[in-house]
Amino acid sequence: MYPKKSIRELPKDLRPREKLSKFGASALSDEELLAVIFGSGTKEEDVISLASKVVSLGWETLMAMDVEELSRKIKGLGFAKACQLKAVIELAKRINDPYGDFKISNPQDAYDFVRKKVLFDERREHLIALYLTPTNKVVDYEVVAIGKMNALYAEPKDILYTAVKRACSSLIVLHNHPKGDARPSKEDIEFTKRLKQACELLGFELLDHIIINQKDFFSFRSNGLL
Repeated sequence: MYPKKSIRELPKDLRPREKLSKFGASALSDEELLAVIFGSGTKEEDVISLASKVVSLGWETLMAMDVEELSRKIKGLGFAKACQLKAVIELAKRINDPYGDFKISNPQDAYDFVRKKVLFDERREHLIALYLTPTNKVVDYEVVAIGKMNALYAEPKDILYTAVKRACSSLIVLHNHPKGDARPSKEDIEFTKRLKQACELLGFELLDHIIINQKDFFSFRSNGLL
């Protein structure tokens, strides 16, 4: 095994920051990426050596350790860099699973999720689909269609394309009524029936269709329409 060079021994254009700038982040090793994040080493140890020592423990081990353990067990890491490391690990988790452990247990949860995630143009109807795991965790959502004030056109296939792609187990659809109450129209009821049939054909469960307005919502499931 060849000995690793310290950062001072590397040509300037091969040092982590310069290498990232020149070749992109994908060209860097885990140690080099961590060196960029840490920024500097200690008086006794340069940043590449420190990053190598951290990475050698393995990411699963690092994920299981808290800040105190990291700063205590990894000589030279210190409190500040231990916090940086845990922050990076948490960001990576959120990027990989952006909705975390968010579960939809009832219509209120779905309503709250959409209100936080979707910026509505209150002059138009929006159709949103939530795609869920077997335990009702959100794996994805999308604004499927945007219509006019009192009209919105979409087909079940527009919703189910992403359901197939994301390999979800079930889904919830929501749409808004920009003006008026949240009670469903005849068209809303007919669309829900067609969507339910399409879901059953492809092996998905339609958990609910929720109509929302500025103050309230109407759940097809809660009102016995699903």
